[in-house]
Amino acid sequence: MTTASNVSALAGAPGAAPGSSTTDAELLAEITKKRTPWGWILLALLVVGGGALVFWRVKGAKPAQIRYVTTRVTSGEVVESIEATGTVQPLLQVQVGAQVSGRVLRVHTDFNQTVTEGQLLAELDPDPFMTRVNEARAAEASARASLARARADLVIKERDLARARDLRARGLNAQAELDAALGARDLSRAAINVSQAELARTQATLASARNQLAQSKIFAPMAGLVISRQIDPGQTVAASLQAPTLFIIAQDLTRMRVMADVDEADIGRMREGMAVEARVDAFQGDRFRGTVTQLRYGATTTAGVVTYPAVIEVPNPELKLRPGMTATVTVTTARLENVLRVPNAALRYRPSNSDGASTGGGRRRGDRDAGAGNGAAGNGGNDSESPATRGAGPRGGRVFVLREGRPVPVRVRIVATDGSNTAVESPELHDGSEVVTDEVDDGASRGGAASSGAPAGGSSGSSRGGSRGPRMF
Repeated sequence: MTTASNVSALAGAPGAAPGSSTTDAELLAEITKKRTPWGWILLALLVVGGGALVFWRVKGAKPAQIRYVTTRVTSGEVVESIEATGTVQPLLQVQVGAQVSGRVLRVHTDFNQTVTEGQLLAELDPDPFMTRVNEARAAEASARASLARARADLVIKERDLARARDLRARGLNAQAELDAALGARDLSRAAINVSQAELARTQATLASARNQLAQSKIFAPMAGLVISRQIDPGQTVAASLQAPTLFIIAQDLTRMRVMADVDEADIGRMREGMAVEARVDAFQGDRFRGTVTQLRYGATTTAGVVTYPAVIEVPNPELKLRPGMTATVTVTTARLENVLRVPNAALRYRPSNSDGASTGGGRRRGDRDAGAGNGAAGNGGNDSESPATRGAGPRGGRVFVLREGRPVPVRVRIVATDGSNTAVESPELHDGSEVVTDEVDDGASRGGAASSGAPAGGSSGSSRGGSRGPRMF
């Protein structure tokens, strides 16, 4: 073993006193003394010194300076609106169907043709219906003959009854004969009633057969334009359970309507008579102006989203709008003139400490409405659907202005928003006031990131190394 060999080497090493005895403990102490780990000691000293140097530099570094991005408050117009989508439909359209089954014999109209009320559109094969009419006529004739026979029999029975009564008065016949004659007369009268009922039944059958014969011809129920034709000559129409649709006629395409689905959060701001602007993909440069004519109460739930139908009438003199088109409608709910406007980024902005932590977490109970207004006044460019602007009255909000280089909150009343600017009311703001929209760290600009000239509401990120985006509460 190594220890034994080292011990032996030490025992025979020069300088050892002859005849002296060396213990194993003394030999091991001598070996350990010769192998002291000086490299590890030096490494530990380097680590401790480096840590002290880093701590000294961090302790002595200056805190990052925050630069605030401001924007002027302007005075002008704010137009608040709601957007929804819907389907273009004619004001009145009728589905023309068939009430009887049969083979289509002739079709007298086609797509895009103008028809008048009562015009013949199509004919079914009349032979089966004519056969039923003839059968009903024969049955009616038979019923009439049966009625005539019953009436003739009643005349005979009346005569027999009169003869039996005369004989009985003279005592020449029995009472039983008189009773039999009376019963026969009553049976003849009942037979007449049965024949009359049978005649009425056959007459009804004949009327039904004639009605079906008339229904084999399809007429236009109103004047209009044929926008759909779903049959061809030779096709069989089956109307056993429900009337099949053969044609769709639109009354007047110069006046259309849009059935828009309005979100439940926006329906409270809409009123009948409001101005509407509609757009369709087929004519992207055109704007079709209309009016809200009806707000229906029946709700529709799709994937948990509740919407209400709004009927919007739109003039269509050039016939550009076609049934079935998808339209995007913009309903103007408020138009304010000469009001103070602040960017929505100013209402979203909340100041932070130098370490990027928000200072708004400990606001008082009375500040909740203001904080809610700040967070809702802008939604990344889609503030027309902001909760802060929904409802009838103004809502509270808060913006920040710079005083002595620090952002100071100013309470405002949010009146309306157009998606980028919000109309506010506040005695502390006027046209030309500066409001804070964003903040940028000095260290970020030194590092080549976003500078103080970055646009308000830029990309989100931490307060170090880039522009801090607007935070929602």
